[in-house]
Amino acid sequence: MARILVVDDEALMRTMVEVVCARMGHEAVCASTLKDGLSLGRQGVDVVLLDAWLPDGNGLEFQSEFAHLPDEPDIVIITGHGDGDAAEAALRSGAWEFLTKPLQIRDIEQCLRHILAFRQGRKPGPAALKVDSGHILGSGPGMTQALKLLAQAAQSEVNVLILGETGVGKELFAKALFRNSNRAAQPFVTVDCASLPETLVESHLFGHSRGAFTGAERAREGLLLAAHKGTLFLDEVGDLPLVMQGAFLRALELRRFCPVGEVQEVDSDFRLVAATNRDLEGMARSGQFRGDLLYRLQGITIVIPPLRERRDEIPSLARQAVTAFCLRNDLPEKVLAEPVLDMLMEYPWPGNVRELIHALERACLAAGQGDLILPGHLPTQMRVAVARHRVSRGREQSPEPVPPPARDAATADLRGDGPGLAGSAAGELPSLRDWKARAEEEYVRRVMAVSAGDVRRAAGLAGISRGHWYELIKKYHV
Repeated sequence: MARILVVDDEALMRTMVEVVCARMGHEAVCASTLKDGLSLGRQGVDVVLLDAWLPDGNGLEFQSEFAHLPDEPDIVIITGHGDGDAAEAALRSGAWEFLTKPLQIRDIEQCLRHILAFRQGRKPGPAALKVDSGHILGSGPGMTQALKLLAQAAQSEVNVLILGETGVGKELFAKALFRNSNRAAQPFVTVDCASLPETLVESHLFGHSRGAFTGAERAREGLLLAAHKGTLFLDEVGDLPLVMQGAFLRALELRRFCPVGEVQEVDSDFRLVAATNRDLEGMARSGQFRGDLLYRLQGITIVIPPLRERRDEIPSLARQAVTAFCLRNDLPEKVLAEPVLDMLMEYPWPGNVRELIHALERACLAAGQGDLILPGHLPTQMRVAVARHRVSRGREQSPEPVPPPARDAATADLRGDGPGLAGSAAGELPSLRDWKARAEEEYVRRVMAVSAGDVRRAAGLAGISRGHWYELIKKYHV
């Protein structure tokens, strides 16, 4: 018997879930607020049906907290306002499904049946993943989901596509996947598609016979054959020439291909892992990448978030990078000064983890035989960027801001100080989440006052749909 938690302020929704659970032989526990839902969830639940709009906050913002409850429940987001961006954010953060009200009992029953069947058949993942230099870390929702998918992919033979910006660690993920797979004792062959000469791509991938073309003085084994029984890692697969994508698709489907200059096909039992920092779906729509190849690559898609979204990892990554570099270069062990850590946390890291490691390696060299890394040891362009950011932030926090002119009487009535901040001492400041909720409530009340209760006009002033506005009215009991 499973335990199902529904967190929804609508009594009808809670009743529907109770009816479905009773019919299916499961236990339903109900909460009308996020606070009560988290309290019940800590007692152990298998599935959480989480409303997006609740009296004490936005359920989407608490999705990760529910997902990290003791039994790691699967999350289903429920909302009365259909929002494509919200649906994408919820699903990319690991939600099982995004359901839009009004719901029928059969919708809930079908959703729960699928989730519980999946949970029952799910095999436990490996206790720990082997990683290169310890540089795969992170407890945020993005990295948690990426590592979860990595563990799932390691237990299968399915094709894997790794997406992420330059420098986030796509190759580290590929190697971790390889070493945790059943092919760990076999070859790991890397192909950098961006560096392959376009005229020799076919020869590099499939191999060639002697005399197949000018300069082919001897036969050569291709990279696909070199990966036989092992893993083929196609890095920067978005740069694979379009004219070669059809031939590679056939080789991927059949695991069979014909070397250049040969008439006899050869077999290669390789497992494919591909990676790119490019938008393959956009490229497929514009005809720059074959859609049928993209579908074959997307067995499991792992998205690695950029470092700016994983700032909790920066101190640990920085210390590991410094320790590793000092050991490799026989330098004294070094400590990061507190101002250096502050700068590392402020810098936007457009080059991600790779840039962080290189910056700290340069800092170690600059520090020489000293045992402390100071701000002056960091690269100049990084210190300049942080200084500019601090100056800009100081201007934004100027005590005498000039308010923008009101466009009309309605928007003029909406202008005012932030709720609960005027005259507050530092120790009395609310949390950002509380302040945002109070600001939103005050905004809703002001707009309703200005629009004299006309929902259509209020939604127009706010620039949102009437359905979304009704959600806000319900949320704040206006």
